Amino acid sequence: MNKWNTRVTLLEKIRDQHDETSWEDFVYYYKQYIYVVVRSMNLNHHDAEEIVQIVLLKVWDKLPEFQYDSEKGRFRGWLCRVTGNIVKNFLRSRKSQINRVEKMQKQDEENYLNNVSLPEIEKISSREWENYIANMAWNNIEKDFTENVKECFLLMADDLPVAEIAEKFGISESSVYVYKKRVQDRLFAEINRLENDLG
Repeated sequence: MNKWNTRVTLLEKIRDQHDETSWEDFVYYYKQYIYVVVRSMNLNHHDAEEIVQIVLLKVWDKLPEFQYDSEKGRFRGWLCRVTGNIVKNFLRSRKSQINRVEKMQKQDEENYLNNVSLPEIEKISSREWENYIANMAWNNIEKDFTENVKECFLLMADDLPVAEIAEKFGISESSVYVYKKRVQDRLFAEINRLENDLG
């Protein structure tokens, strides 16, 4: 798999629907994000999986027409709108189907569908994107640090007093701060890189 294609380059490549490698890259970067956004709307795992597949098919179908223009918004904004429309269509379809089931089943299904928080999709997608990118960034950089450096950073993130951390590892308090800054700078740089590459 080609790693770290820039956003524009990847989107340009997958506009060619015969470029299977670039499409695999796209699915690698975005499938789990779409799933997290859909699940955050209170849809269950089975429905979320189904919707993700529908979204990916729709994106594959529509990307040859997509024109990237950074001044009109980021790609994930377009992806969010596509996802939201598909969730709306999914809910309409399911609500029409429950008219054919027994009364008790119908009530349960309606309660489930009414709990889907569709109006919050913009807020959900933004929050989940930040978490998704932060986790991906951490997974990408953690191998670059020793276990002690990583653990110092994580303990500080959990608000453990610096003096306790220094005592735990037998180092000075200033070294704890140095470790934190080293990891933090690298993490923020990786988050910025991913934001620029993936939108």
